[in-house]
Amino acid sequence: MKKVLLFEQFITEGGWSTVKTQNTVLNPAAIEKTVEVLARVNAQFNEHLKSIDLPEMDFGQPVGSGTWWKDDLENNPDKLYGDVDVLTIYPTLKIHGENTKKNEAESVRIYNDELMNWLEKKRPVGIDPEETRKVSDLGAVHLVVMIDVDGEDGYVQVDLVASHEEYKDWALSRLTPIRNVKGFVLGNMYSAFGEVLDLSVQLKGVRAKVKDGILVPYSKRAGVEEILVSSDIRSFLVDIAKFFWEQSSTEPFTPGDALVNWKMNTHNPSIQELFGGIKALADTLDKLDEFGGSIKYKSKDQFLKAVINRYEQKMMKMYNASKFNKAESPQAKATIEKIRKMITDHLKLVKSL
Repeated sequence: MKKVLLFEQFITEGGWSTVKTQNTVLNPAAIEKTVEVLARVNAQFNEHLKSIDLPEMDFGQPVGSGTWWKDDLENNPDKLYGDVDVLTIYPTLKIHGENTKKNEAESVRIYNDELMNWLEKKRPVGIDPEETRKVSDLGAVHLVVMIDVDGEDGYVQVDLVASHEEYKDWALSRLTPIRNVKGFVLGNMYSAFGEVLDLSVQLKGVRAKVKDGILVPYSKRAGVEEILVSSDIRSFLVDIAKFFWEQSSTEPFTPGDALVNWKMNTHNPSIQELFGGIKALADTLDKLDEFGGSIKYKSKDQFLKAVINRYEQKMMKMYNASKFNKAESPQAKATIEKIRKMITDHLKLVKSL
């Protein structure tokens, strides 16, 4: 097996939790072998869960940059990935009554503990239990998968991205990046848009926090009630508009035609489609006279500028990331320039929209 330190993988994906994976060329063929191991181990672990009367869990499928690994296997076999993110569906056990948030968090911890103990006891083929334990905790498991690479052991880091059945479709769409573009480009737009409205637009849908009946920034923790605004990627923008309308009116909600007709290809999204939907939302909020009322911005133009400004802040933080200072080789420097061009190109595109 050819031993290489793939700086491109490190610089684009944020690095590795374990040094064992650094010498594995993680291309589509390696992901195919990794997925085969995951499917086999998932089936074995579910047999164990049934034996102790716990509901089965689903290791799911690659998301993020690995979303199109099957297509890459055929059309871009030399493509490189940093690690494998797998959307993992955990059952939700009723441990804390009807407190969904606590039940979800505690269920993830229980299943992760059971999984790591089972791996160490049963030692299924294709998993390094000791290395997995070393880089994991009860809140997040990073499976260290062993695959054959030219007759030798190759190690692949698989991050189990926790979700639950209720959010599965949403999370799959939310974690699907623009084709051949780093995930943070589209992800930062979702995040910037949510933050400007004091909402969270992350893996558990669109969420708001209220205190004494008043919307507060999602970052606030003390004395707040959390509300699920939407978990449907097809209608979340309409649902957000309706949510704000209902804060100030008891009249029937009537969204604008552009918002009603908005669609995004969730299997192959684009920044144009997402930002077009945000603009349609702004038009509806303007039509309903929500700016300066339930929305803190005084006009739709001010709101859209705020979204763009927040997006630019997030993108420039990546542009100036300190890890880029580690680049020394021509390959590494070329990789950084490629990423920075991706950032500036998409900033220019968003501003033009």
